[in-house]
Amino acid sequence: MIRAVRFENFRCLKEVDLSLTPLTVLVGPSGSGKTSVLEGMQYRMSCEHSDYWRLDTTQPISLQWKFADGNHVSLRFPITELDSWSMHGHSVQGLTLELSALRGDSPLGRATALSPNGDNLASVFASLGPAQREGVVGQLCRLVPHVGDVGLQQTGPRSQQLRFRDRWQPGLWFTPWQVADSVLILLAFLLLPYQSPMPDVLTVDEPERGLPPRMLGEVASVLRRLTIGTQDTPPVQVLIATHSYELLEYVQPEEVRLLSRSTEDGSVRVNATQQDAQEWRSRATEPS
Repeated sequence: MIRAVRFENFRCLKEVDLSLTPLTVLVGPSGSGKTSVLEGMQYRMSCEHSDYWRLDTTQPISLQWKFADGNHVSLRFPITELDSWSMHGHSVQGLTLELSALRGDSPLGRATALSPNGDNLASVFASLGPAQREGVVGQLCRLVPHVGDVGLQQTGPRSQQLRFRDRWQPGLWFTPWQVADSVLILLAFLLLPYQSPMPDVLTVDEPERGLPPRMLGEVASVLRRLTIGTQDTPPVQVLIATHSYELLEYVQPEEVRLLSRSTEDGSVRVNATQQDAQEWRSRATEPS
């Protein structure tokens, strides 16, 4: 597990030290640096001019990870082959699910892990075994009672699409474009525990998008169970970035990191005190 990460001169992250727990939630207003943290965790950086603090390429970008086993990994940019570098053997999966991608056709065949935007949702569903598929569909139908089943239909020589059966009229099936946003988002999260191989670290940007507040608890439960693992799957460290006060109802204060921008130079600051986390958490329960 990653205990802490330090960013230097990466975008708005001039000098940021971030401690991590098995489940860590980043909160803060738009532009507070949450997405930059997630992309830094995925070491997905092009080292373009815009990736440097204040566009100053004379100050190298530096990333440092500290692991639970005491190991440290440091990386300085620019380098020539970022993709060939391994973060102490840890694999990182980043998700920023997009509804248009979830609704589109997927490649025909099977995929064992969701793509960043979810455009292979049908292919991942196709990879499930019978018992796994029954479990996922059962959970989805419990959460969305008007859905009676989920199936697959080939839509072209190399493409396939999900189908959703109406609960009350078994012969009626809907395409992804005919169902609510929440159906597709929930299905994507319900598939995460069945990925193979499982990532060591999962980053999720705005999991609340497309979901009514009452379903955020279900998504939070899925993500928390990933951090525990099972007899067959190792635990996954999860890092979430959110704008949702409601999501904070389902996490602990010590799991929250508050991001803000300095009024002096615009650099990101991280506040992990429980007092401030409690204040943010209380906003979720304040009457509107």
